[in-house]
Amino acid sequence: MSTTLFRTSHRRISILSTAAAGYTPTTAARLFSHTPKSTTEPPELSQPPPPTPITSDILLDLIRSSQWHFVEHLTCTKLTPFLISTTLLNLVKTPDLALNFVNRIDLNPLDLPTQCLAIALVSKLSSHNPALHLLNQVVVTTKTTKTSSVRDVFDELVLARDRLETKSTILLDLLVRCCCQLKMVDEAIECFYLIKEKGFDPKTETCNCILTLLSRLNLKEKAWVFYADMYRMEIKSNIYTYNIMINVLCKEGKLKKAKGMLAIMECFGVKPNIVTYNTLVQGYSSRGRIEGARMVINEMKSKGFKPDLQTYNPILSWMCGEGRASEVLKEMKEELGLVPDSVSYNILIRGCSNRGDLETAFAYRDEMMKKGFAPTFYTYNALIHGLFMENKIEAAEMLIKEIREKKGMALDAVTYNVLINGYCQHGDVKKAFALHDEMMSDGIEPTQFTYTSLIYVLCRRKKTREADELFESVVGRGMKPDLVMYNALMDGHCSAGNMDRAFSLLEEMDEMRINPDDVTYNCLMRGLCGEGKFEEAREVMGEMKRRGIKPDHISYNTLISGYSKRGDTKQAFMVRDEMLSLGFNPTLLTYNALLKGLSKHQDGRLAEELLMEMKSEGFTPNDSTYCSVVEAMS
Repeated sequence: MSTTLFRTSHRRISILSTAAAGYTPTTAARLFSHTPKSTTEPPELSQPPPPTPITSDILLDLIRSSQWHFVEHLTCTKLTPFLISTTLLNLVKTPDLALNFVNRIDLNPLDLPTQCLAIALVSKLSSHNPALHLLNQVVVTTKTTKTSSVRDVFDELVLARDRLETKSTILLDLLVRCCCQLKMVDEAIECFYLIKEKGFDPKTETCNCILTLLSRLNLKEKAWVFYADMYRMEIKSNIYTYNIMINVLCKEGKLKKAKGMLAIMECFGVKPNIVTYNTLVQGYSSRGRIEGARMVINEMKSKGFKPDLQTYNPILSWMCGEGRASEVLKEMKEELGLVPDSVSYNILIRGCSNRGDLETAFAYRDEMMKKGFAPTFYTYNALIHGLFMENKIEAAEMLIKEIREKKGMALDAVTYNVLINGYCQHGDVKKAFALHDEMMSDGIEPTQFTYTSLIYVLCRRKKTREADELFESVVGRGMKPDLVMYNALMDGHCSAGNMDRAFSLLEEMDEMRINPDDVTYNCLMRGLCGEGKFEEAREVMGEMKRRGIKPDHISYNTLISGYSKRGDTKQAFMVRDEMLSLGFNPTLLTYNALLKGLSKHQDGRLAEELLMEMKSEGFTPNDSTYCSVVEAMS
């Protein structure tokens, strides 16, 4: 232990006590304050002594004797990057002490090399969570302040690794994991290739982190490009890799290829596990392919795997939407002995709420609570959404009151969005914006969904100027609008006949590289048809096709309705024939639009024939249908 001494007026006092247990009060005062000990001493002796410089030896003594209360009081002016780096290099063999030290100082004011050295040393611990936490702090600060890049962090970590003379590359893998946790896709992929450039072999687990992120963000094409690079670099796939890629195939709807992946992985000596089969069941169930899902279940049983709740909950979700939940519940309970869990109950509550069967939804909520499962925000959000759908606003408000008062739960972002969207769907601008303000005062940041709902209700109330102002305000605050937000605003302007503004929004979308979809073009076509500009609407459909966007039945019905209102039945029936030739079946709207056109020409014979065709196709005529037929025959 250091015996460093320093001189006072007439005596020498050691920094550490003879028992090496800690500082004496006099020493602590000298180190952490410039205040003189007494003002009654003679003038020449009352001057404060010069501040004692903190050396690496002193700091090491404090750390090794766990005198953290002194370390915590050291200012950043005393703890220079050089001093901290020197101290850390002396703690290479005791990374646990290094972590205790780092946790008691503020890393933010330090330079990047010192920060990275600290992280490199902490990464030597058996648990990588502390190093990952520190990396997260540094990367977030780097991203926020823009003083350096993730590439700079990577370079400094490589230098820190060299200074510690370690062979492990875990430090660089942790940086990739950190970027993945922060959803920094480009940076994560860049770090992966930098690892390879340095001559190191990225771990399969690191690759899986990137693939998982790409899958979660639905960046399916990027996932396949990255997976191909893994293969090219001869990085072996493990069971987790295959499960991720099977999930990607399921998301793409390529169920046959997803199932075929089972044979491929077994060829490489990797056997499917229960997650593999559950992923396939989820893929089939989400597409309504229940028989396919059952085939997968039979195969997993033949391989010795017992289906669990994660296997059956996706099937339950789809069947509940079809009103057939009881079939699955019976199979789960009687054949497999599976008892519904909280996830199962939430699926049932959501399915019943979406179908408008609120009585059953609340019955499941009560049953869930009797079984000991506490309702979550997911539960309440499903119920609130269902109540709004059924126009039971007062009941939704009572439920919110119950959540706040009886349950003592503060509303989360999703609940606020459900409420705001509910009021917007019912055209209640005042309550929607009041909730937006409350949301912000609660410290919850509104999302794209929030603002899309508000823009929608403003447009619905024909307040397009206010909708534009809100849109510009949102963009000005740094939020990037998405396709749905643009479509909501465009629909408002098309409905109001502001076609110049609508087309300018399309140009903005192109500039921001936001690809329009069929909804975008259907809005434009409806707006043009509303102004009687049918040829321009036809041109828009042509542009839609040129951009690789297939017109749907709404596109054709828009044109048919437009021509029929003008009384141009010839063009209306031509569009109908084109629609049929492409495999689209006519809808009730199609027939009613055509009958409206025939009524203008009083073509009763053709109207009667169309009515007969309509009935033979299984459509039930409504009041609009009969009114048009009567007018056509009069």
